[in-house]
Amino acid sequence: LLSSVEIFFGIITKLQPELNKRDVKKRLLRNIYGFDINEQAIELSILKLFKWYFDEDCKDCNEIISNLITNFQIKNSLLNSNFGKYDLIIGNPPFGNILNQEEKRILKEENIFHRDVYCTFLIKALGWCKQIIGFIIPKSFLLRQGYIEFRNQLLSQADILKITDLGSKLFKNATNEVQVLLYANKKQHSIEDLLIYDYPEKHIITYKNQKVDSLRVCFNSNCPLFLKSKKHFVYTFKKTCPYCEFETIKVNRIRIKPKPDFVQLINKIEKNGDLNYLNHLSFPKMIRGEEDKGLKLVKQNLKSNNSGSCSFISARNDFSYYLIKSRKSFNIEEIDPIKLKGNNFEYYTSPKLLIKHNNIIPEAIYSEENVCFTSSIYSLIHDDPIELKFLCSVFNSILIQFYCTYAINNQKNTTINLNQYMIRHIPIAKASKQIKTSLAKNVGKLLLLFKENKDDSFEKVKELIQEIDNIIFNLYSIDENEKKQIIFDVANQIKHFGNYY
Repeated sequence: LLSSVEIFFGIITKLQPELNKRDVKKRLLRNIYGFDINEQAIELSILKLFKWYFDEDCKDCNEIISNLITNFQIKNSLLNSNFGKYDLIIGNPPFGNILNQEEKRILKEENIFHRDVYCTFLIKALGWCKQIIGFIIPKSFLLRQGYIEFRNQLLSQADILKITDLGSKLFKNATNEVQVLLYANKKQHSIEDLLIYDYPEKHIITYKNQKVDSLRVCFNSNCPLFLKSKKHFVYTFKKTCPYCEFETIKVNRIRIKPKPDFVQLINKIEKNGDLNYLNHLSFPKMIRGEEDKGLKLVKQNLKSNNSGSCSFISARNDFSYYLIKSRKSFNIEEIDPIKLKGNNFEYYTSPKLLIKHNNIIPEAIYSEENVCFTSSIYSLIHDDPIELKFLCSVFNSILIQFYCTYAINNQKNTTINLNQYMIRHIPIAKASKQIKTSLAKNVGKLLLLFKENKDDSFEKVKELIQEIDNIIFNLYSIDENEKKQIIFDVANQIKHFGNYY
């Protein structure tokens, strides 16, 4: 707060140097208001502002301190908000699902309740302000599926003027990445472009006239692909759902990492792929590995070698592109199948596609061996091994690594995990049986080369990886210039691809 006051003071005295500086300070303090539920925060704000104003010749100190005490109040602004209209609001609202049941009930009656309380503040502040609102908040609402309805509510009432990505390093010990969000009420503000900056002032992209996204979603509970419990919905660029003809709604994702040409590439990948390819009807069998009691049971039976009937791996140490490095095993038949996931060990003993969960970029491997794993790995099983190998080639492709880095991820310094709905909505280009078979053969060759790990295999691996990538580039109609952009960017960020390009 004090830093903001000092900035306003500097701007005013620079624009009007003839003004008396003490009068400027006094006018600022008369027109600043603050509300917090924390008494110490209120007292500290008053003391800091008073110290900023005070000097030895202060003849109106009692007036100033009285004014600050009047203007700064211990108040829950979400529930007690009979405020006047302010010209500017700044703040750092709380986040998380922290409200009690009575608070939630009151806000639901006002139709502004959101589980993450900072979202409620964003909507509520629109009724308090005549001009611009500035909040430091998490990035979570920008892209995540669970915030679609909130984004639509916010963008129907407000214009977002500027987002500055602060990442996680600005605040010590921060685990959430944050942004500065500047926005204004549509009713009192003309539509402007949305400017995206990386802190402090590196311009990333401008979204003209608030047009951030053209993707839409179907929330019809009778849609054949609707599965609310798993957050599986139909995504489409059409105004009606291609599966049920129900009216779709805007998704309004706000990407703050990619520059303009990358955004165009992302849109091309999504439109040339199928965001519903991995739907739960076509691919019903997908689970995360063992956790809790099942994991504990497996670990009790582990051997520190591979002599058991089933290998055991973790994502962090034993799994990378096309390669499993198993160090431990157990006899899976000695465990009651009811105790583990699935019905009869099928996710561990059937031909399967394994996909890492503990990163935003997918690393995958096709395996026909008996392999059990932790919850940081997904297992997808299907009747057709060629289909699984085809998906393995797509997930491990440099194109999908690029897509996941920029399309579904706004993080700078911290990692978010690929969850099941993210994986299921990765755009998969439809391919002929001939192309799938060709890619599957190359995947088989790569699996063998990585497993054998011979000294002279590097050039063969490089050739196969580049051949797979070129086939996949063609599936998505990526031209030569776009290929170069993707390869340059990913090869400089991900060591695996830096080795082969």
